[in-house]
Amino acid sequence: MKPQNAELDGRTGEGDLFAQLYPALRRFAAVVGPLEVEPDDLVQEAVERALRGGPLDRFDRLDAYLRKTMLNLASNHRRRLGRARRARTRLGGHQDLVTQGEYPSNVSDILALPPRARAIVYLCDIEGRSSAEVAAHLGMTPAAVRTAAVRARRRLRADLGEEEAS
Repeated sequence: MKPQNAELDGRTGEGDLFAQLYPALRRFAAVVGPLEVEPDDLVQEAVERALRGGPLDRFDRLDAYLRKTMLNLASNHRRRLGRARRARTRLGGHQDLVTQGEYPSNVSDILALPPRARAIVYLCDIEGRSSAEVAAHLGMTPAAVRTAAVRARRRLRADLGEEEAS
């Protein structure tokens, strides 16, 4: 299997490869992960899962695999944290275990989006990636990425419009 990434052609080791990818992966983890989960923990968990099957150079697109894994992990964390919040409410505890700081409204609106929508908005609008690139990273079709991006942007515009009206 011949790697497509230039970093994987034998000129760099796994440590160098990871050092090159880490800053972008951490930013991605910060965008898609719940506030209660540290971005570094999400990156580490994704890399750990990748390493379970062998060396990292077996991946044609390591960055795409790690992004998809982090997106799945973020969704799992979000579901688990939601169940824990609902359980605390049922048991009479109304305080969150983690006190969350106040964020500007546009950031909290983005954080209200599901992890996949946040990932798509981040990759398309912040990193400037094409629909085809985002689709490759997230295991979707380019048409599904475009549709999800339109829906996420529409929801953000509606949320921001409601804030301006009040």
